[in-house]
Amino acid sequence: MAYNKIVFILMFFVFTSCYHPSIYSFFNPKKTIEIGEFSEKINIPRRSIAFDFKKYLEDYIMIHNPSNLVLKDGDAILEGKFLDYIILSRKNYPLRKIQVTVKIYYKDNFEPEKNWEKCFVISEDFYHKKELFLEKPIDKIIEKLTIQVYKKIFNENNNW
Repeated sequence: MAYNKIVFILMFFVFTSCYHPSIYSFFNPKKTIEIGEFSEKINIPRRSIAFDFKKYLEDYIMIHNPSNLVLKDGDAILEGKFLDYIILSRKNYPLRKIQVTVKIYYKDNFEPEKNWEKCFVISEDFYHKKELFLEKPIDKIIEKLTIQVYKKIFNENNNW
């Protein structure tokens, strides 16, 4: 009789672990990450850089660590805000540089001592006559930022 109760309890934990994240993390030591809200204080014509970055980051994680990405109730949450951008130019030189500043927040729900926030400043060169709406430079900035944030999360934390 006691044996049946133990088997029943173990089966209960196994089946519910598939649906409840706190029990799931007990059986699966891999952390999960939820990509939260990204907003922007900047206004780049015809672009939502926050939306594009979130999509790039989700795609990048799906390629490199697909089992770590969840839509909701992640062990860690990543959020951020695009704060500013500037366009730098030099006299009598067609090459310009766009520089974007973003603040990223990482919150670990199980190990709060590993929480961090960091400002990333990413830049890219462009020719102002050819790239009027900055589509290619912004794509490059988002790509560089995605790789830097990914490395900060997955390479600096050993328990992924």
